[in-house]
Amino acid sequence: MNSNNNTDKRKTLLRWYEKKTFGNRKNKIKSNTLKKPRIAAILNTEFDNEVKQYSTTNNTKNNNKQDGFDQIQELKGECQIPGPSKKGKLNTRYQLNFKNYIQELHNALIKECDYNLLNLNSFNLTLDFESLTSVTNRTLKAIKEQKIFSVLGYFPIISLEMKNRGWVEKRDPDRPPINYSHYLKSAPYMVNWIESPPLISSINKNDAAMERLKSMQSWTILKNKKSNFIFVTRKQLVNWSTLNKFTSVSQMPRHIFCTKDGLAQCWEYYKNSVTNLMFPRCHYIRSEAGIDAFVEDYITTALVSTLKIIVHAIENNKMIFSANGNIPCTIIDFVKLCIFKFLNKQKNGNTEKDMWNFKNQKEVWNEFMIYYSKLIIDSNAKFDHEYIYELELDVYAKCKYLLEEVKKYCPQYFIDGITNTWIVKPTSNCSGHGIMLSRDLLAIKHKMSAANVFRNNYIVQKYIERPLLVYTCKIDLRQWFLVTNMNPVVVWMYKEGYVRFCAKSFSMKNMHESIHLSNVRLQTKYRKIRNPQVPEECMWYYRELQSHLRKIGQEYVWDELIFPGMSESIYAVLQATTDTANYRDKTFQLFGADFLITENFIPYLIEINSTPGLNPSTSVIANLVPMLLNDIVKVTVDYEKNSKADTGLFVKVVPEKWKSTAAVVLQDNPAKNLSNRSNPFDSPVIFAVGPAALTTGYNQRMANVQKNLAEMRLQMIARKNKRDARRYVGVNRDLLLGTSDLI
Repeated sequence: MNSNNNTDKRKTLLRWYEKKTFGNRKNKIKSNTLKKPRIAAILNTEFDNEVKQYSTTNNTKNNNKQDGFDQIQELKGECQIPGPSKKGKLNTRYQLNFKNYIQELHNALIKECDYNLLNLNSFNLTLDFESLTSVTNRTLKAIKEQKIFSVLGYFPIISLEMKNRGWVEKRDPDRPPINYSHYLKSAPYMVNWIESPPLISSINKNDAAMERLKSMQSWTILKNKKSNFIFVTRKQLVNWSTLNKFTSVSQMPRHIFCTKDGLAQCWEYYKNSVTNLMFPRCHYIRSEAGIDAFVEDYITTALVSTLKIIVHAIENNKMIFSANGNIPCTIIDFVKLCIFKFLNKQKNGNTEKDMWNFKNQKEVWNEFMIYYSKLIIDSNAKFDHEYIYELELDVYAKCKYLLEEVKKYCPQYFIDGITNTWIVKPTSNCSGHGIMLSRDLLAIKHKMSAANVFRNNYIVQKYIERPLLVYTCKIDLRQWFLVTNMNPVVVWMYKEGYVRFCAKSFSMKNMHESIHLSNVRLQTKYRKIRNPQVPEECMWYYRELQSHLRKIGQEYVWDELIFPGMSESIYAVLQATTDTANYRDKTFQLFGADFLITENFIPYLIEINSTPGLNPSTSVIANLVPMLLNDIVKVTVDYEKNSKADTGLFVKVVPEKWKSTAAVVLQDNPAKNLSNRSNPFDSPVIFAVGPAALTTGYNQRMANVQKNLAEMRLQMIARKNKRDARRYVGVNRDLLLGTSDLI
């Protein structure tokens, strides 16, 4: 949980749209005894007082701040996302599917390898005078027009598209992009490891041999010339010291946001400001103070979660009181006291020293955590107090009120859920390696200390407990974006991407990786035991997700919430790194961002990859990547010369002035606000921002609450004779939940 300094951090894109109902999924995570004296003693005391040059490889694998926040602006794509009916074919070259893609790509790769290993002497081929003159003239023209390009790595689509535009490739015939001999002998599945899909070409052997002769002729002219355009996805292949300053390169020298701790630092940049960046709070611990901050966050989250459990139980007709209960009722008062202290700290900036000092009050907090754990695990857990309606009414009213107040100071209240689960990640590893999910504080601290946390090997991040589920399974999105400038920031979002599924149904009770980690490498292991409704490759195109959203009555959320929200988060991250980026003119780079969508359709940025995998590990990626690479050329070559050129599916993120009059506080369920508008399209995009601190109206509100409580108690006393005070009566609960004055 964050303090008031983090309150203004929350700013989430939201547009009201018609015919949309936000469903609220409520996870029913059900809830050893210890002696009671410590917490009870605390209560007795406290209530009286009232908280980093290309080299050929023969391996089998060839892949792998701004001046002030006042300038942070609303972001919008230049055009809308076209519906499936307007897109036509997804790939104009070929269509692959799960059953044929490996064999099709392998056949194409074998054909290419075979052509590149042909013995040209056996063909008796030579370039006649006309062909030799043509190649020479074309090459000299390219030198004059500065149209010499190089591709470092295996990206045949880039080479083809550049040649189609009159560019000439500078390519050393003795240094091929892949080991052709190896791939001629490899098994079909090895095609998954090449850097990008091969071209499916109908060229014959004679033509292929002739093309090689032409390339060799060009090389004799170009070998001592500088390239004007270099496409590469691994920056270690670039000899930056010998580059011509006018050479365009597809790598940026430095960007901190591609490490987990670096991205967390970007989030910290906006800590005291309203921002469009939605990023689960995390702790990159560098000192004892960092550990203390995490413990405070952990404990506060547990306290708030306890309030949620109590309120949720009462609102769902669950009896939480019993004379034989296994949780002391004093826990409720202890939680309320701690939350009051938390709110007081946010309001006045002061609190007791060492209030959250886990070391000094270890036994007290251990006792609380035992009972809290029982609440989220034991479905039969109850508080040891005889059921009395007035008691239930009082507990519900106060806990509900405290929750409403806490929301103002906990911007990520919605994603926290109730189990206080955190995710521990290595700061540099990817593909799900070394990740741990846990709700045990001691286990998390042990993991951090064992890894020598002070060298920043791990970060701890709050796990999003309320993700959008498709067929009961968790999903996340891989969003490609292209940065063509950092001063000022110019970023292009790709309108297609892929959706990754977890193989098994979501549950916060089971921490297995097949349920919670959607990385392709991990989920490949569980395809055979996946939920039968999940696609075979555990992957969708964006268009399939959009279709699903329409089917569930959410036809507007992609265009109005999800895609714009991802665009704004990416722009905010780039803005936060403008002061630290070692930017070089004439550079651009493709990145891959991972987003998780919450059940109320808000995209949260999880991480950004500097070398997003373009290897055809699934048919979905095999179909998308050729189109993506083609469109990169459109933006970096065509658009560079002509601002009206086609940019394919890339859309430029355009900053606009932020409209302060549109700022509102986001509700847990945006549909509540939707119902209050006669025409949702009459107003511009509305943002949710962190609310102001408690004002002088605080005391008045408290007085009103107390007055309402008193009136309700009088009503209950008048009806007491009509029912058994010890019996659970549903109609009274209906009256309680219908009392709007309390909330």
